[in-house]
Amino acid sequence: MSTKETRLKEVNSVGMKDWANIQTDIVGLIIKKLGIPDYIRFRAVCTSWNHICKEVSNHPRVDPWLMLPTKALEGAKFFRLPEKKSQTIHIPSVATIFGSMWTPVGSSHGWLIFFSPPQGTIQLVNPISSTSFQLPSIGRKHLSKAMLLDMSESNFTVAVIHRDQKGYQVTRKGSKSWSFVDSKHILVDVFKHRRQLYTIDVYGTVEVWAEPPRSWPDDDFPQVEPHMHNLVHYQHQKFNCLVETPSGHLIRVKRQSQNKFALWVLDRETSSFERTSDIGEFGLFVSHYSSFCFPAKDHPYLKANCVYFIDGYNNMCAFNLEHGTKELVEALETAAPAQSQQDFYGRQPRAEPFLWLIPSLK
Repeated sequence: MSTKETRLKEVNSVGMKDWANIQTDIVGLIIKKLGIPDYIRFRAVCTSWNHICKEVSNHPRVDPWLMLPTKALEGAKFFRLPEKKSQTIHIPSVATIFGSMWTPVGSSHGWLIFFSPPQGTIQLVNPISSTSFQLPSIGRKHLSKAMLLDMSESNFTVAVIHRDQKGYQVTRKGSKSWSFVDSKHILVDVFKHRRQLYTIDVYGTVEVWAEPPRSWPDDDFPQVEPHMHNLVHYQHQKFNCLVETPSGHLIRVKRQSQNKFALWVLDRETSSFERTSDIGEFGLFVSHYSSFCFPAKDHPYLKANCVYFIDGYNNMCAFNLEHGTKELVEALETAAPAQSQQDFYGRQPRAEPFLWLIPSLK
């Protein structure tokens, strides 16, 4: 070996040794600034850094991601809001096999729920860890939305609602079947808050499924006769969902028009929903398949007291609740939905093919 090669080897060796022996408190500060993709790369650099990453206090920065529609076999594509860049993740368990298309139908707690209409199968997937759970077959039904109600190391609960069926179905980890719960009308959302289950039906009525029973009707929804309860009528209903703030308040979100939202917060003392235009230092991220509240503090790319949504032109926008104005955040570049803009049943899709995700390493 030449003298030059020996010197280069020594320099490289010393350099790697110095990087590996950076003070742990400094490494911890670096970790907190990293998004999850960079954190995973950082953890793989050396054994020392990987060990530091496993300490409870050293966790990466968490940001909202938007899942974009993609073509078959392209993997799951996410738009990372801080960097305004797309991230493609290959998820083996939902790769297209023999023409069976897996479609995302829900997101919560860092997990995605995929449904295969041709097979009637459904599964829970963590796109970061690639961990997956096969759920009981649900059949080739007109599935509208799936919700992960809770998630822990030992258990989880998943609920699904259908486009043309009242009530909802629910299953738990390890179960081999779905339980059916009936309701008066077709539902649009099911949400668990403070160990109680809340639902919204197609008429905007919020109900809590606990004792004593309570119902909150949508006051600005037009009254209809019972004979008008049909699918044609349902397709024109406004978007409604329930979200919980990090401070523990339950909020009802209603999309009043293409670019306008209204919010109500549940007052636990009076057991009533009160109209509000101020959610403090939080931002709301809403879509048909997933909605959540996220702290805007310490995230300079986010604006507080705003609702982030996708408009009719595939633009990510923010609706300012205080001023009632819409602002363009990003014009999204998306592929056509995998089923030629139609669902498995040959109809035009009713919901936007986007969903929000807060990625999780667990």
